[in-house]
Amino acid sequence: MRAAGACLRNPAMTKPCRFIVLGTGGVFTYHVLRSLIGHQFLPLAYLQYGASPQYSSIAEIEIEQPETGLVQMLKDHAIPVYYTSERRCVPLIQERLADYLLVACWPALLPAEVISSVSIAALNLHPSLLPAYRGIDPVGDQLLTSDSCFGITLHLLNARLDEGDIVLQQALGLPGQRDKTKIEAIAAAVGAGLFIRAVQSQLHPGWDLTSQDTALPG
Repeated sequence: MRAAGACLRNPAMTKPCRFIVLGTGGVFTYHVLRSLIGHQFLPLAYLQYGASPQYSSIAEIEIEQPETGLVQMLKDHAIPVYYTSERRCVPLIQERLADYLLVACWPALLPAEVISSVSIAALNLHPSLLPAYRGIDPVGDQLLTSDSCFGITLHLLNARLDEGDIVLQQALGLPGQRDKTKIEAIAAAVGAGLFIRAVQSQLHPGWDLTSQDTALPG
């Protein structure tokens, strides 16, 4: 078991990656964290939306799934878990001197003080090929269409929902797949890989950001 904070052990890196994950505890959040931990990228802490572990929903999306074992998985790796809101995030982030914030599903727009509370970048993983299917349920929205080009985007957070510059994105190649849970799980695992790549490339050679005003899905 690795201690939280010793989260990146790549010889190409000059120091450990210090990051905090925000999530809702659902399928997408769980698989992002599971994949990161599997690659030995351990967050300093995990901040879950809400006052305590409980079943609740946002736009009929279940956001807490204790049967996934998310909290136990984090405890097994000595990763602290906090239940909070976007207004109470800042002290938890700042006191850990985090370089990155990684959002893996959050039901509210994060204020500027949260975005600026890390030293390098606040990032969001969004399960679509932005700028397509912005919003709280992108996979569900896409399943209502004939568009089968599912994807995942890692982008910077800004003052507008899902509109920040794109760091990396990847199509998933899931023709015929209509199972929302499976799509979200695959998108989350691929997205964790995008975050790892982004952390590595941020040091050298740096990010080649794409504005969503010019980005084309696919």
